[in-house]
Amino acid sequence: MKKIFLSGIAIVLFAYGISQSRLVTAEYQKTQQPAIEYDVPFPEKTVSKSIDEYFQKLGYKGKDTKGYLIFKGVRLPELGADTYDLYFKTGRKNKKEKEATTVTMLMSSGYDHFIGDTTNSTLINNGKTYLEGLTGRVAAYDLDQQIADQDAAVKKSAKSLTNLTGTGDDLLKKKAKLENDIVDNLKKQAAQKTESDKQQLILQTLKDKRKQ
Repeated sequence: MKKIFLSGIAIVLFAYGISQSRLVTAEYQKTQQPAIEYDVPFPEKTVSKSIDEYFQKLGYKGKDTKGYLIFKGVRLPELGADTYDLYFKTGRKNKKEKEATTVTMLMSSGYDHFIGDTTNSTLINNGKTYLEGLTGRVAAYDLDQQIADQDAAVKKSAKSLTNLTGTGDDLLKKKAKLENDIVDNLKKQAAQKTESDKQQLILQTLKDKRKQ
């Protein structure tokens, strides 16, 4: 499984090309702020959920504000020793590339004090490196989701098979009972025919006596 997973990532990266993070300005609450952008070769929904799950596993709960998913007081070794507020925004890269998502990340030292390349170039470079590792994290998340979905499909299929097997057993029992009922009915028909013939004979005998 691990080999397949790693091969899958390699294929994705090869097909997509080596993506580089880049410095941009992004709008937040009607102001332009320094940010980093990175393109990920996965649908927006997958990317957004993977980011949210990643930070939840680290103990951080995100909050949706003004189109951004915000995590407060985050400490990531990849960024450095300090804590930061991280702002993430995802959107389709363009109309042609429906399966590609652009991720925008803003970093703040707190209270919306956003950090740019001129104020902390080391942090910005660390942030760029962190974002460039996003493809691998999203790929791992996507694979986990595929496994979970397939596991659910297998369980659903197994449950359907169990139900059908149970129904089949019930039908076989009903069939066996029906066959026994048919045999019993045929015996009763034969016995009843004998009785009917007997009664018909008695009737005919009585009628014959009346003619004498």
